[in-house]
Amino acid sequence: MKMRLTGEDYSDLVTYLTGLFSIKKISEILVDRFRIKYVSCFILEGPDSSEGELAERFPENDERDRIKYVVFEVSGLHPQTKTVVRINWDSIEIDPDVDMKIATDFVDVLDRSTFRYF
Repeated sequence: MKMRLTGEDYSDLVTYLTGLFSIKKISEILVDRFRIKYVSCFILEGPDSSEGELAERFPENDERDRIKYVVFEVSGLHPQTKTVVRINWDSIEIDPDVDMKIATDFVDVLDRSTFRYF
């Protein structure tokens, strides 16, 4: 079962995390107690399109402003289990489901990590 967090604007996280992985060309980072591994992103065909492609590669520089969502494997949300996290402009999906406190702690850690970027 998936957990879905909504009601916030997560577009800054999409922009920051996509840029971090694609500029640095690294596939895995450690943020606080969470190990985050880049999996894929959805790249829109254009600014006025809802069509696009799921790319299991780092986006190119000219594609980064068209990322609709980014997908990661995250260690540290479940004991001894990797969790798939999909961060969209207006929601975050966590599969399998985690405790709400752990989910909000994870999002807070990500938000704090973007502070120097913006």
